[in-house]
Amino acid sequence: MTTHGPYPQPAGGIKATLTGGNTVGAALRERQPRADGYRHLDTPALIRRLLDLNANTYLYCIWDSATDFDDLRDEFLPAAAAAGIDVIPYIVPPTETSEHGRASRPYRLDYVGWATAFAEFAVKYPNFKAWAIDDFEVGDNAKLFTPEYLREFLAAAAAIAPELRFYTCAYFGMATSPEFLDKYAEFVDGIIYPFLDGHHENTTVASSLGSCLDEILALTDPRGLELIPLIYTGRFLDAPLHATPSYCTSVLTTTAEYVAAGRIPGVISYGTQLDDGPTPAADNKALYGDGRLALINSRGRAAAGTTATATQRVPVDPRLPRYEVSFWYHRWFLSPGIEPGRYQLEMLIDDTVVWTMDMHEQRWPVWTNGDGMEGPVDVTQYVAGRNFVDLTFRLHVLKETAGQYIDVGVDQVESIGLGVRNGGFEEDGDWILRGSGPLLSVYDHYLRDRPARIFAAISRVYQGG
Repeated sequence: MTTHGPYPQPAGGIKATLTGGNTVGAALRERQPRADGYRHLDTPALIRRLLDLNANTYLYCIWDSATDFDDLRDEFLPAAAAAGIDVIPYIVPPTETSEHGRASRPYRLDYVGWATAFAEFAVKYPNFKAWAIDDFEVGDNAKLFTPEYLREFLAAAAAIAPELRFYTCAYFGMATSPEFLDKYAEFVDGIIYPFLDGHHENTTVASSLGSCLDEILALTDPRGLELIPLIYTGRFLDAPLHATPSYCTSVLTTTAEYVAAGRIPGVISYGTQLDDGPTPAADNKALYGDGRLALINSRGRAAAGTTATATQRVPVDPRLPRYEVSFWYHRWFLSPGIEPGRYQLEMLIDDTVVWTMDMHEQRWPVWTNGDGMEGPVDVTQYVAGRNFVDLTFRLHVLKETAGQYIDVGVDQVESIGLGVRNGGFEEDGDWILRGSGPLLSVYDHYLRDRPARIFAAISRVYQGG
């Protein structure tokens, strides 16, 4: 392991943000290109937004533009130092490097060059604390990051700035792998851990963060490795649903408690939108209004019989001769190749399945009404003579699945004879939502100002930490 002392943390720990791939509005650039033809980083605007966020650290991603390195050296580093903001550059490995597109420039895959340049920055600027490389073990990256090469470029940095720290990214599987940690403990000061509900890979469930941190810390602490969680606070394409303000508040409050207890040095909010833009209109997946029921599986392994449900006890009007339920559903396959008999959407009256649709057979990615585009479902035989029944919508795994995303929406539930409430799922309430394994049942509400709400939530937690 490295021999550096404790991280020279800012007061209250590291409160950082980071932009990256496919994030929306997380990078601030000048509106007009300069003489070189590039839109450079808008350093004054970025500094103002970081201060508004109450962030004390910025992970500066060198990836988007050929001018990123020069902007860091010539403009951002001195401005951040004047504002009291620490800087940690974040560069990419071979799997994220292209010849003519995105790449960490100017040194690209010359990490001796990167280490030397960053060490020289650290000598000049006391707010230059560390640097990081993404994803050592993804794809063929490990073929480059051999022990011999790691020793070579880290020795180049240590010869100039012995206290400069170094990190890599490790997802849950790697962060809980003794083999991975033993392989790199000699070289890294710690790991940046992207939190995605453990193995379930979503940005919806916040309650598992503490147990995930505990499991990782049980392995990193004995090895002298720091753990810095990274929280998705902007768009993340590999999650069925985007983070919400309440989710961000919950996970960042948990990390603040771990910082206060001295267990972690801080936290990174990833993809936090800084440009004051609204929520993309395409994020509204409701049929009408702003709400729907979302029955989802991320990428976790789900055994046969796993379900996600929404249930409501509804009164039955005894005066009517017939009863029906009308509803609309929509499926988004976020993974290709979902076979027949894998996922089934069901409607139940009490414990009886009264309608089903194999999600493979629903080939049109459009909102569909009820019984295979034939409209409402007649439920007379199941409810006649009853005072109350339980109405349930259920996503049901029929065969074990892993690595496949699915998002099934239900909206505009109406009925003849049944007193359905909140059928448009515009509010949180009336339905009992349950999930098992990686399957979740969620009210998915479109918030037109979600980025601003998330920014405010982060700012409040960062201010209080």
